[in-house]
Amino acid sequence: MARKNFPKIRARLTDGSTIAVVGREAMTLILLAEKKDRGLRAYDFPGGPPFRLAAYVCDLRNQFGIGIATSREKHATGEHAVYTLTTPVEIVAVDRGENVGRAA
Repeated sequence: MARKNFPKIRARLTDGSTIAVVGREAMTLILLAEKKDRGLRAYDFPGGPPFRLAAYVCDLRNQFGIGIATSREKHATGEHAVYTLTTPVEIVAVDRGENVGRAA
């Protein structure tokens, strides 16, 4: 079975500091930055929804101090979470595995 490559990214926060994020948290942050005010839903992920999206959002909040709001959206069979950045984040570098062994 082929192993999935997750990105390594560098992002700049509003205070000018940069953070390095890897793995599924990096993919989550990339999509949050792309979605902007529209918000990120689990089904927005390529290849299907991640099973632990709430955990990745929690990691971004707690480990990196990124503000992410959670709202609820109703649908035919219940409701799901919609995540939106409240801290502006600029993605400054993305390594999707082309440079194996080097940091983003």
